Amino acid sequence: MTQQGTGQSGPGRAGTGQGRPDGEAAASARLWLRLFLMTLLGSVLASNLVLPWKVLALVLALFALGAGVVALVKAIAAKLPRLVLVATSIGLAATLFLVTGTGASVLLWRVTQTYEDCMSQALTLDAQGQCEDGLRKLEGLGG
Repeated sequence: MTQQGTGQSGPGRAGTGQGRPDGEAAASARLWLRLFLMTLLGSVLASNLVLPWKVLALVLALFALGAGVVALVKAIAAKLPRLVLVATSIGLAATLFLVTGTGASVLLWRVTQTYEDCMSQALTLDAQGQCEDGLRKLEGLGG
């Protein structure tokens, strides 16, 4: 009888000890998920700004990518619901596309600047079409 009580209280104590880290792990995962979502939102908003500010969007998107990976790992470790894992994975995929697109805009600085200057002066649909044609031809890349 003493052995059963000791055997049952031992795992019970271990269960409660593990329950607390799971709660802390879940809280940590939720914190990283919030950080991921906020930086992703910030990078999406900043990516629509003109060129010097696109660098901020790229930095935020890179940080969001890192935070999203940490959040996904912590969410898996905390055994959060599958919907959270799927949503985080989709968010990571979107962040990867955002990093790629914004990174290309920053790498092709002159082309992007030429396009943005053209679009800021374009008053008609035809003028906007010419700006888009210039972007497709990578005007501004040669000099």
